[in-house]
Amino acid sequence: MFRHVLCVYPYRHDLKNMDFFPPLGLECIAAVIEPYAQALDVVDMRKEAGRTTDFLRQETNIVCFSVNWDSDAEFVREEILSVGSGILVIVGGRHATEDPELWLSQCPNVNVVVRGDGEEIMEDICQGLPLEEITGVSFRRDGRIFHNPIREPGPVKEDLYPNRSRRRYNYTVSFGGFNTGLMIDAISSSRGCPFNCTFCSFSRNPWGGKRSWSARSPESVVEEITQIDAPIIGFTDDLFTLKMDRVERICDMILARGIQKKFIINARIEIARYPHVLRKMEQAGFFLLLLGIESTCDKTLSSMGKGFNIAQIREYFKVLRNSSMFLHGYFILGNIGESVDEMLQIHTFAHELGLDTLGLSTLRVTPHSHMEDLVAKSPGYHIAPNGTVYSDHCSRKMIRQLRRRIIREFYSISQIFRLMRKGIRNGALRLLPGLLLQLPKIALVPFKHASKH
Repeated sequence: MFRHVLCVYPYRHDLKNMDFFPPLGLECIAAVIEPYAQALDVVDMRKEAGRTTDFLRQETNIVCFSVNWDSDAEFVREEILSVGSGILVIVGGRHATEDPELWLSQCPNVNVVVRGDGEEIMEDICQGLPLEEITGVSFRRDGRIFHNPIREPGPVKEDLYPNRSRRRYNYTVSFGGFNTGLMIDAISSSRGCPFNCTFCSFSRNPWGGKRSWSARSPESVVEEITQIDAPIIGFTDDLFTLKMDRVERICDMILARGIQKKFIINARIEIARYPHVLRKMEQAGFFLLLLGIESTCDKTLSSMGKGFNIAQIREYFKVLRNSSMFLHGYFILGNIGESVDEMLQIHTFAHELGLDTLGLSTLRVTPHSHMEDLVAKSPGYHIAPNGTVYSDHCSRKMIRQLRRRIIREFYSISQIFRLMRKGIRNGALRLLPGLLLQLPKIALVPFKHASKH
């Protein structure tokens, strides 16, 4: 039994304006540790004016840091290094997983780096297994660094989700200093994705292997939903809608239990094949679908491995645009082989499809996404130090200008009125009138990133 465990999310600011998300992954780790701890604190430094040392106690045995992004790098290192000797320091998270040697060498007080999913590994540590016998960890012993074999991720556990009663804070939707006051939460009901989009690394585990899709039962998901106070819940699943019979069962249970909440999910456009499930989703409170379209060009969609073409997109949206749910479309700027004129078709195509909100990202090289090889084979294309892909015919500056132009032309006055009308239809306007003004910004956030906290 540990006397006191401190779990720290060591960032002042988060990636992609996600400061309103709870550190869901860290809270799941805390749920694993809780039965083994006399006292446990989860601290989110985005919500605190102080530092990690302010929360250390004389009896603190373990400090766990969740390191998922390369932002705030110096601040993160300072927080980790601030923990003195005599305390077991464990670092985990996606960014730590990518280079465990870095954290063990730069932070001499770090004892263990957890690579990949941390729940099973933390269970082994809590049960006292020797580090040498725990797969998926890197650790320091007698001045040397050891890297144990990879641990393949197991199936998602039914009963593992955060104990929200331990939270020190409320998480409310806010952007650019404006706080709506509207509470929001996140839930992870599945992990993995069976598709192989070339630009995406989230369908892979942190060392590049394909991650099998694994999901919790509808009963487990709905039970967690009943424990959430926030009126808006974002599902962090890479793909919530892979099994539509499961989605339908979740909807049936939400309706049967009279749950009144609004849900946001990542989905593929093929859900249009199930119009009866779409109707149930609307009734159950699903109000925002985040749909990856990515391009207006068949050649790009084919090279991406998206699994559909422009003609199929148009057919699917004949069904989807009749839904009362908000439809958010993701597109990528700077795709290899696309001209500026082709990129400028995005806002016209988005209006044709009936999208309500639009998200534009820049093509990037991320670990294990295979984009680096594709760029190397494409003359005239380059990778910036931050991973952004640009070309001789479309510079980084031009991409930024294109983004502003497309967004400006898409969000016309008529488009804003369209959002208002749909907000009346789906009940979002009753939640908070100011929500609709923030909806385009909320939709820009990849909700699956929340699970990597």
